[in-house]
Amino acid sequence: MRILHTADWHIGKIVNEFSMLEDQEYYLNQLVDKVKEQEVDVLIMAGDLYDRAIPPKEAVTLANSILTRLIKEVGIPVLAIAGNHDSNERLEYAAELLETSNLFIEGTVKTETRKVTIDDVNFYLLPFSDHITTRQLLGQEEIKDLEDATRAQVELMKENLNPEEVNILIAHGYIVNQTKESVEDSDSERPLSIGTAEFVDASLFEPFDYVALGHLHKAQKVKWDKIRYSGSPLKYSKSEVPHKKKSWIVEIEKDKLDLEPVEIEPLRDMQVLRGTFEELMQHESMHYTFFELEDKNYVMDAMNQLRRRYPYAMGLEYISRETVTTEKAQQTQESMQKKTMVELFADFYETYKGETMDENQKTEIEQVMNDIQRGEW
Repeated sequence: MRILHTADWHIGKIVNEFSMLEDQEYYLNQLVDKVKEQEVDVLIMAGDLYDRAIPPKEAVTLANSILTRLIKEVGIPVLAIAGNHDSNERLEYAAELLETSNLFIEGTVKTETRKVTIDDVNFYLLPFSDHITTRQLLGQEEIKDLEDATRAQVELMKENLNPEEVNILIAHGYIVNQTKESVEDSDSERPLSIGTAEFVDASLFEPFDYVALGHLHKAQKVKWDKIRYSGSPLKYSKSEVPHKKKSWIVEIEKDKLDLEPVEIEPLRDMQVLRGTFEELMQHESMHYTFFELEDKNYVMDAMNQLRRRYPYAMGLEYISRETVTTEKAQQTQESMQKKTMVELFADFYETYKGETMDENQKTEIEQVMNDIQRGEW
């Protein structure tokens, strides 16, 4: 069986005030074409179909279009679970009806994890759920965190799992090889748990022949080749710029696993450009861009000027500028009220120019302030 493992589509996502919907539509339609070319038998979407619990109508329309193409045009089963960004109940709406069209969507966690068998391959659909919900559902008070919850769910699956058959788990979570440092996360991933551990050790999944994971946005394996994140289809934060985005075609038989990356050129890539303002203004780009300015002084209206040549500019920071002291950067309202307008302007000048105003400049500012007070401006 040839399975395309995807995850974290985050349809409707907004990154630094830019809607990614056009990029997602371009990518996902290319993905459908790849599915046809590569003669894929099943597609997996391992959580975070949408970027928020109540997605905008445009996101729902795109999801409907892509899933319809996969089911009707390509004619393959699609298996999807809810991630931590999705609304579990909303995603599961009409699931029983959709199952008749080979669209299997599991939104809410169940006492018995749903199993879907396709051509003698068993797929276990384990949507994301917080540990409190799982504890209440299973009636196991000893569940204190997400790892406890996952362990309890896997133990229940193992009761009916036939080791002679091919068994695949679809899950969404922060899976590690003993420590957090064993995997790479990114800034666009929302924490799974507050106040308790969100990490789950990969060893819990040893009974499965393949584990299709969602949540972490970098394509990577965890401990074994058979436990793997597909990563997100697009870059959704500056920390993801170095990522090489891909999905995985998993060709699987009992005791045999082959992996083939599927890479799609995005409509717009994401990049980080470093240099002085003048150097950067000599070039232009239509990619999403983060700037790291080497100028020692602030450039007035730098971002708006750069956007004339980089219309998809997302962020800017000065990397060579000396750090402003906490005392100057975080002046309290009380201390500011004790200063004259000239002194406040001098502080502002020093912060943004990196140099101290001389007495002549202060005199000129004082004269301007006096003219304003007299109504001469």
